[in-house]
Amino acid sequence: MRIFFITSKLNFENAGGSIEEYDLMMKTWQELGNEVTAVTTYSNANRIPNPLPYALKEEKIQNKNRWSIQKGVLDIMRKYEKDADVFHVDGQFLYGAGLYRRLGGRVPVQAYFNRELSCWEPMTSTMFPGCPNRKRYISKIKRSINSFIERHIGMPIANGIDNRIYVGPHMKAEYEKFGMTSQGMIVLDPVDLRGMMKEHGISEQSYLNRNKQKGPITIFYSSRMAPGKGFDVLLAGFARVKNKDNFKIVLGGGGPEEKCVHDAIKYFNLEKYVELTGWMDKTELLRRHAVADIYIQTEWIPYGTSISLMYAMAFGLPCVVNDAGGLKWLAGPAALTFKYRDPDDLARAIEQLGAIPELRAELSRGCYHRLADDELNYHLQLERVQQAMLDMVRNRKDKPDR
Repeated sequence: MRIFFITSKLNFENAGGSIEEYDLMMKTWQELGNEVTAVTTYSNANRIPNPLPYALKEEKIQNKNRWSIQKGVLDIMRKYEKDADVFHVDGQFLYGAGLYRRLGGRVPVQAYFNRELSCWEPMTSTMFPGCPNRKRYISKIKRSINSFIERHIGMPIANGIDNRIYVGPHMKAEYEKFGMTSQGMIVLDPVDLRGMMKEHGISEQSYLNRNKQKGPITIFYSSRMAPGKGFDVLLAGFARVKNKDNFKIVLGGGGPEEKCVHDAIKYFNLEKYVELTGWMDKTELLRRHAVADIYIQTEWIPYGTSISLMYAMAFGLPCVVNDAGGLKWLAGPAALTFKYRDPDDLARAIEQLGAIPELRAELSRGCYHRLADDELNYHLQLERVQQAMLDMVRNRKDKPDR
């Protein structure tokens, strides 16, 4: 089967976790006997230090207007139509992909949805003291107009896509609420967590063997410091912890809200408790996981999942997440939850988890109970997707061209 995998870029040097999962998807399907070709739409952003095991076609969509992007993807699909048995596209290209099929495109299309649409309500950071979110009324009006167009015109076009893949049930429900028809598969972010454990000498006993009976307890969180990543909630919650001397916080990352993070630390008088590492390469990131005691991810889009959280679970770290949806579903028995955006309840969870080593041990064991689920077996899930692609190809060959 000839799979053409259309994505925005392949930046292995400093892009987010999505590149890791896309690369694993392509490698796995190639290993399963398929011929895989990656097509990058913004190829100037590619950063590929090592040879790829699959083919690469570098396209360059020039106009970054949202509808020009969709037209560019449509043109790319038409260009490679004779070479492909299946197109796999990023969910951000849903309208171009759906239009390709609506206009008679012969090759079946599947789309992978792991992010929100740009017209949906954006995430904000509301608990940074002195760093308020300004109400941008013009942006809100534009977003409302785009939302109306995408819901009533875009979604009927997007429903021409043959197979939809969502990273979790909450993401699926959110797209269906917006107008996507109720069909598709749930496939959690493909990450080789067991392989990472083996590579770095992590076993299911590693955390239990080093579980502290007394402090200081190291809390770890690393992500891009951007709206909705939860640094504001974490600092506001920790400021309410009564026995702060029992803890140390290590925060990794950088980004547009980095100054807000620094200012909040000063405002809450947390300088002696918080270490800021800045951006970390993967080696340092994993080293920090190996010595942390608790992983806290207070926020992300409520219907989203988190590769960062999956990394923490692979290291057996007891986790604290909010109870809003996607993070709670992903962590399952590996996490203690707190009420969404409630810093007082977060402080309660921190104090409880820091004080009870038996609870930390229970959540660490919960990490591996969750990792044993078929939902987190990337190879099994990608085999499911391959079967869906084969079914689409057979159905197309069994029917006359449209």
